[in-house]
Amino acid sequence: MIERGSTMTYEYSIEFFSMERANVAESISEEEGSKVYSCGSEGECTVKDLLEEQMDLLQDFLNEMGSKGWELVQVLFNRNGAVSFWKRAIVEVKL
Repeated sequence: MIERGSTMTYEYSIEFFSMERANVAESISEEEGSKVYSCGSEGECTVKDLLEEQMDLLQDFLNEMGSKGWELVQVLFNRNGAVSFWKRAIVEVKL
């Protein structure tokens, strides 16, 4: 809760979740269909063919940022990974 006389400002962070990070676990196969997401020839990217281990790694990343007070604003997928945009409130108390 924001106290009277204080203002709300935000700080921002841009994080990159790489395909290499999604495939770090040795138990994750490199077979076709083992990607966290895929991108078509036109550049459109979609999430599909998720392996449980990859979902867990992505979920851990999102939860780690959330536990530090960051709120997810947007996620953009590309061929090399996912770029996530975060914001976190900063409370400045006026005296």
